[in-house]
Amino acid sequence: MEKRRLRDYAVLYGAFLVYSASTVCAKFAARQDMMVKVLVFAALELVCLGVYALVWQQVLSRFPLVVAMANKGSVVLINLVWSVLLFGEHINGYNLAGAAIIIAGIWLVSGSRDGEETEEGR
Repeated sequence: MEKRRLRDYAVLYGAFLVYSASTVCAKFAARQDMMVKVLVFAALELVCLGVYALVWQQVLSRFPLVVAMANKGSVVLINLVWSVLLFGEHINGYNLAGAAIIIAGIWLVSGSRDGEETEEGR
């Protein structure tokens, strides 16, 4: 049972990585000066969103909606990492405070304090 749950969370966060890749493609598209490159990145963005939509349907069959949507807040954290690694942007105190709030919200909604999941939550 534990392996299956781990796999479900891997699919959930894999979907979020694909979704965040679409925002990276959008930012790369915005930085281009040739229309052909803009269209290539826009097409990549659409592909990412299409893959995400398909995987998201599988996620919703494995998690309660409230848990899946609460975890979707982690996309902001993933985008924060992308912005530093790929675009050289800087993280400030407001970013860190926001990240802490997001993590706390995910923790509060996704599980109880002792880590046990209730039957109603599944």
